[in-house]
Amino acid sequence: MQKFLFIGLTALLSATAAAATRDAIVTEAEIPGATLRITIRDSIDNNKVSELVGWLQATASSVSVVSGRFPNPSPHVVVVPVGRSSWGSSSPVPFGRVTRNGEERVELYINLDRPIEDYYGNWTATHEFSHLLLPHIRNRHKWISEGFASYYQNVLMARAGNYSHAEAWQHLYAGLERGRQSRPDLSLNEAADAGIRRARMKIYWGGAAIALLADVALRERSNGAESLDTVLGRLQQCCLPADASWSGPRLFKKLDSLLDEPIFMHLYRQHATMPGFPDFQPVLQKLGVVIEREKVRLRDDAELATIREAITGGVSR
Repeated sequence: MQKFLFIGLTALLSATAAAATRDAIVTEAEIPGATLRITIRDSIDNNKVSELVGWLQATASSVSVVSGRFPNPSPHVVVVPVGRSSWGSSSPVPFGRVTRNGEERVELYINLDRPIEDYYGNWTATHEFSHLLLPHIRNRHKWISEGFASYYQNVLMARAGNYSHAEAWQHLYAGLERGRQSRPDLSLNEAADAGIRRARMKIYWGGAAIALLADVALRERSNGAESLDTVLGRLQQCCLPADASWSGPRLFKKLDSLLDEPIFMHLYRQHATMPGFPDFQPVLQKLGVVIEREKVRLRDDAELATIREAITGGVSR
């Protein structure tokens, strides 16, 4: 889940869903390695349906790029049109969430007043689809699931051409900086215990920092042969979709078992229980992500510039 309007949210979702069940459009769309089962909870014209299905196909396909196929062969995607007045937001996709209760379901609440081009430029759906790259993670370690999805929402938006490379790194830097400034007194596990209301930025971006550190380290030590993409692809082959919830240590131990040399539990021991925030700035510097007055500039002569381009370009080093 990525965007929250806390006052009356549960009641609003229930009322919207109940109203929308009177009319629904059910269809399917093929993507690499999967068939999207799509329910649009409203009666809308065929042209808009076609546009929405194309957007969902493109967004889910961008997640398939991580391993070559989508992590669930038959996910259910529920699209709920809502009005701006219901959410107090003009965002094309003001809310999204993943539920796992007998099936993996991605729910996307959309503003039909916005043109289809605006959907492609919005990261909500990419974030929610990216959750399916991991099994459900228990609340104690929610920073992993939300953090990895926050990392991939920017990486995949760039790979799909919806962000430039500089825009993707700008969004990543801004999010990581918000996380760094949020609740420095808490460890990542403590932030997850505190919950979204009290430690949202640390939960979302602490895990993104871990994803970045792991991705760069894997690419650097293997000369590009391994990456966060490749290890998540192996996880997909063995373990997804998963019926049960996993703890963070269980996930990281499993990821390490898929590597010749472990890395994830080392990062967990460093950061999960210690106050503060993972130090991402030296890695950005090596990547050539230069920060000047909070704005990102990319240096092509940096030590790891090729790795930086591979991360947001989706190519092997």
